[in-house]
Amino acid sequence: MALRSAYFGRWKGSPTVLLWGDTEGMRELRDFLRNARNVASGLTLQRLCVAVDNKTIAVKAVSDRRDTGMRLVQNGLEWGLRPDLADEFAEKVDRLVASSAGHQYLDAYGSSIVVEVSTGEYPDSLHPERKPTAAR
Repeated sequence: MALRSAYFGRWKGSPTVLLWGDTEGMRELRDFLRNARNVASGLTLQRLCVAVDNKTIAVKAVSDRRDTGMRLVQNGLEWGLRPDLADEFAEKVDRLVASSAGHQYLDAYGSSIVVEVSTGEYPDSLHPERKPTAAR
């Protein structure tokens, strides 16, 4: 499975981008976040994950706290990341690498879209337009 992503308009009561997958996917996301300061703006997470809702996540390097977080843009999503925040997120994702099941929230200074990263909790078939099935 590796890693999947989707935007849910009402997930646990809030607009949420869910990134879910296996240990390999968590490692790749962690490593991507650890190297975020070396990433040029405009890179997408497409090489790391499958956007099951076809909303590609573009990563934008930002310096101002107010520009951080996930946003809907045109037909996709934009994730504004500061290097210090990306490092913090990498540590949270690293906790999932050694876990058989769990999740972390990658919160960014009051962003209106929650980013949740999960392993071992949701099936590959999860999709925002389908009724959720039971957790694995």
